[in-house]
Amino acid sequence: MIWWVVRRFDRWLHEPASARLRRMTYRGNFVQDETTDMLEAAGFKVLAGKHRIPLGVQVDDEPVMSSRLFFDYLVSKDDKYYLVKLERPRQPTEWTASGLREKYLVYALLFPECEGIVVADPQQNRVRTVRFRVEDDDG
Repeated sequence: MIWWVVRRFDRWLHEPASARLRRMTYRGNFVQDETTDMLEAAGFKVLAGKHRIPLGVQVDDEPVMSSRLFFDYLVSKDDKYYLVKLERPRQPTEWTASGLREKYLVYALLFPECEGIVVADPQQNRVRTVRFRVEDDDG
C-alpha cells in the first residue's frame, strides 16, 4: 500500500502540466452547434464542452461555503490549450484591462498551462483571445 501511494505521488509530481487538461477532454462531451462551428472556423479544435470547477471558500474560521466556476469549452490550436467563455448578453465583458482582469484572471490562475482565455460571442460571430502576463514594475 505504501509503495502504491509513493508511486501515485511520484507520478502526480512529474506529470506534465497539460495532463490535467487532457484528462478533462475525456469527461467533457459537447454538442456540435453554431458556437462550435464558429470556434472551428477560427482555427480551434473543440476538445470538450461545459465544465464545472467546485471551489470551497472559507472566511476566518467560519464553515466552508461551496461555490463553482464554469467554463464553456476546452479547445486547442497549434498544440496549445485554451479555455472558452461565451459572451453573455446579461453579463457583457468590459474590454478594459481591469474589466478583463476581474472577469477572466481567475481562469488563467487556475489553469496556468493554458495559453489564454477565448471569449466567444455567438451573437456577433466574434472570437477574441485574452492573455495575461506579469510585467516589470518600472516605478
